[in-house]
Order: sequence, then C-alpha cells, then structure tokens
Amino acid sequence: CDRNLEQIKPHTITATHNLLVDVCYAAQFEGKSISGYYPRYQTKYKDSGSTICTV
Repeated sequence: CDRNLEQIKPHTITATHNLLVDVCYAAQFEGKSISGYYPRYQTKYKDSGSTICTV
C-alpha cells in the first residue's frame, strides 16, 4: 500500500499552495466589497443594532 506514496514527488504538488492563494484572494475581494458597502449601510441602518455581517 505504501509503494505509491514512495513515488510521490512532494516538490511537484502545487494544489495546496494554489488553494491557499485562492482563499486569500477571495478574502481580499470580500473585504473590499464589504468596506465599500459599509458607509451606506451605517447611514441607512445606524440605529438598527445589527451589523453588516447579518445582512
């Protein structure tokens, strides 16, 4: 069962690194998106007691 594991070349595996990059880009995009809507949200729902994360 471990014969295939011995043939894996760790330096050729890039999926883990690519996934991390994709997650970071998605988080950056979402952060920019939320920060763009935040001032309008605060103006409109200032006294609601809710946050933008619950919208």
